[in-house]
Amino acid sequence: MNPCIYQNTLPIFNTDKVDSILTLDNYFQLAEFHINPSAFPEYFRTDYYVVEILLEGEMHCSINLHDMYAKAPCVITLLPDFVLHVDSVSDNCTALILAHDTKFADDLQMNDYSYRAKQAARAYPCNELKEKQLPTTVQYFRLLQTVLKEQKNNPNVRDCVLKLTSSLFHYLQGIFSGLYKRQSAYSRAEQLTADFFGLVEQNCLEHRNIAWYAEQLCVAPKYLANVIKKTTAKPVGVWLDSYLLLRAKTLLTTTRFTVQQIADSLGFKNQSHFGTFFRRATGVGPKKYRESCGANEALR
Repeated sequence: MNPCIYQNTLPIFNTDKVDSILTLDNYFQLAEFHINPSAFPEYFRTDYYVVEILLEGEMHCSINLHDMYAKAPCVITLLPDFVLHVDSVSDNCTALILAHDTKFADDLQMNDYSYRAKQAARAYPCNELKEKQLPTTVQYFRLLQTVLKEQKNNPNVRDCVLKLTSSLFHYLQGIFSGLYKRQSAYSRAEQLTADFFGLVEQNCLEHRNIAWYAEQLCVAPKYLANVIKKTTAKPVGVWLDSYLLLRAKTLLTTTRFTVQQIADSLGFKNQSHFGTFFRRATGVGPKKYRESCGANEALR
């Protein structure tokens, strides 16, 4: 696989699609804008941690193939490798968005929360904020905006941003601490299913055999297959193909890579095999699909 095929860099939003945007070097960004589907590619994938505070309006979308309805005020969390597809938004949909890379995440030094927070974000990427919690959350963003505007004259801005971001995340994790309890109440089958999807999201390109996932989860392949079929009503193979197809659609709609390069990056033997897989799943070939996405005129 081409190691650069998925490489992204901040800023993750086009400046002509936002009302205001502030960036700290190449690892932290704050954006504020009215959301509309054209602000995102057909499939929006980021290598960064993204926290979106929906201030007004509502949005229908999917995250990693799971349909979601978000209504303000709420918090939407995207982890690296998450894929967002925006179906529709209301006219008044506005949001504050914070994005940072993995190095910044390490520097936050929140290791005691990181695993639980990631697991909760995978299971519950969208969570409602109470009206009384929204002002405090917004105040954190405003303070971060103020500090970022002073970075040319203040050598301590990065440390301030780290501490403010850490404080914001602690505040949000306190609000949503019930998610961890809900997770601990999972049945064995539900927890195994959640862990399976977590592995697939990160490894679907390199591993497409159920045996590998079963080994990582310390269960027999047949047992894993039965659990996934029972909890999701779909076979494991369908899910593995669906995630691979999601990656293919994302690359076709957000990069300038040729179909051959995309086929190589996804591990297909050749472009013909990739075309057959894509056509069987969507009814059209990769090139036709790319051409049909109006958002991609600049990429063709």
